[in-house]
Amino acid sequence: MPNLDIPSAQPTPIRVGARTIVPLVEAVGPALPARATYPQLDQGELQDLVEAYGDTYSGSSRTRLRVICQGFAILGAGQVILVDTCLGGPKPNRPHPRADFVSRWPSALAAAGISPEHVDTVINTHLHHDHVGWNTTFEAGKLRPTFPRARYLTTAEEYSHATRGKPQVHITNSLLPLHATQQLDTCEPETRIDQEVRLIPAPGHTPGHVLVEIDSQGQRAVLAADLIHHPLQLRRPDVSAAMCTDPHQSAVTRRTILHRYADTGTLFLPSHLPKGGYLRSADEGWRLAETP
Repeated sequence: MPNLDIPSAQPTPIRVGARTIVPLVEAVGPALPARATYPQLDQGELQDLVEAYGDTYSGSSRTRLRVICQGFAILGAGQVILVDTCLGGPKPNRPHPRADFVSRWPSALAAAGISPEHVDTVINTHLHHDHVGWNTTFEAGKLRPTFPRARYLTTAEEYSHATRGKPQVHITNSLLPLHATQQLDTCEPETRIDQEVRLIPAPGHTPGHVLVEIDSQGQRAVLAADLIHHPLQLRRPDVSAAMCTDPHQSAVTRRTILHRYADTGTLFLPSHLPKGGYLRSADEGWRLAETP
């Protein structure tokens, strides 16, 4: 994922009822090649769709998709909940998560007033490398949980898929060390974290992929993880990204989720979109609006 830069400023925290969502952006840039991400679209259709969304979501050449790598903090009700931990820092056999990129994500946490010791729960929506990196930190020759008293959650199906056979290096570095401190818990995909925060099953991108819903005092937001990587998938929900393990199931899930939340005043925040919004029905599929 080349062409990533450290953001100059973090997005404004978002109030949802009694809870506050704090976006924690690690990197931003035109990092995904459009053709490789959506190979099932012919070149002309892909170009038209990317062009329709302009500079916010693609580079000027329209050949690369502009994405962010981010996690979120959910604050309130006496809890500090983190959702995904981005690319991470140096680890054994992987000096940096990306060449020429050094993550400063812990600084984003500190600027938001979040101390690692105060984090109660870390939710990994799925176990791709750009969602688990800061689960652990390499210190004094040893991998340790970055959040020493947190409960780390992933779904049982996601864990089974990621650890089957020989796990990839990011699983070895960022997930398995959590066993030693007994901080890793597997859960069902409809787990409720508390009265206002719950997991929503969204299989297809990976087998145990989940979204996170915050529903508080009549307001609702969905941290939509990797349900979409570019808003063209709102117009064409049948189109899955090349990274999806089950493209057909991913498309079915996407349509179901979008239909469920559209026109309900729900704020929709996918992990990799530079800009989220309120989900609304459109003449072709769905769109993101700036107001409910």
